[in-house]
Amino acid sequence: MLIRKAKESEIETICGIYEQGRAFMRGAGNEKQWVNGYPGREDVMKDLADGTLYVLCDGEEIACVFCCMTSEEPTYGEIFDGEWKRGGDYATVHRIATADGYRGRGMSGLCFDFALSLCGSVRADTHRDNIPMQKALLKNGFEYCGIIYLQNGDERLAYQRTAKTETGELLSLLDENGVATGRALPRGQKPAPGDYRHVVHIVILSDDGRMLIQQRQFFKSGWPGMWDVTVGGGVLAGESGGEAAQRELSEEIGLQRPLAGKRPSFRISFDIGFDDFFILRENVDISSLRLQPEEVRAVRWADCGEIISMIDSGEFIPYKKEFLRLLFVCGDGGMLETPNI
Repeated sequence: MLIRKAKESEIETICGIYEQGRAFMRGAGNEKQWVNGYPGREDVMKDLADGTLYVLCDGEEIACVFCCMTSEEPTYGEIFDGEWKRGGDYATVHRIATADGYRGRGMSGLCFDFALSLCGSVRADTHRDNIPMQKALLKNGFEYCGIIYLQNGDERLAYQRTAKTETGELLSLLDENGVATGRALPRGQKPAPGDYRHVVHIVILSDDGRMLIQQRQFFKSGWPGMWDVTVGGGVLAGESGGEAAQRELSEEIGLQRPLAGKRPSFRISFDIGFDDFFILRENVDISSLRLQPEEVRAVRWADCGEIISMIDSGEFIPYKKEFLRLLFVCGDGGMLETPNI
């Protein structure tokens, strides 16, 4: 799935999806919203001209269409019988509709996540009779805030979702030799010269040669919505690499493994830190995993060829392809063809 701005050549398809959305509303008992052909071709043309019209694509097929803007929404200036959960900048989602063949498959959630990635806060409103959209908003982390009124005076129920941020966390710092200094760095800050970050990655490989990969949430600050190796994260102050790997594995996918005290499979240095990779050989039952909603959108198995194809298509974090192959090779017992006797 890919979210991008809509193209002029797609106007007719988008208008058709909006027509499907109107029919779905009527079938759900919502007779008062999206009347008189709204949103129509003129609305689509305006959103396209404003640069706020987006499509969610499954390959070449449009699965969902929505308007997303980061400028202030005038009708949100006043809210009644409640209040917004957070002030400051926000994105607004309007006119979201899912194509018939994709309804019920979480398409709106992907769009909401994309909007959240733009500034950490997203607002939306819907008609009181639009029960399916109210359920979708609540399912995707929105909270009911109160009532707003459109420019024509019509009432709408207002919702807001904000990204949960990690505050107060201190990250471990290493020296140029990769040894812990005892100093710490607040998350989000760049280390001073001579200090280096400590990052861990856990790679789980199955017996049939596939890697368990995760899709990052769309509202993550780095590589939003892209696929990555199984688990990764920064080492907190006072942690060893193995302890951090054990914690991250538990937090992100709910997998409990005794990694504290374990050495990494290998270490790679980068400009401001060190990456430790822990490679596990295990046939994990994906259905048993508990995904951390603030970090992980989905998990799946993929072989080396699939991952390289995902890098080419822009779906996977752009690791060097030789490095990806190395991960699979190291999972087979290290760098030697035969063990040292």
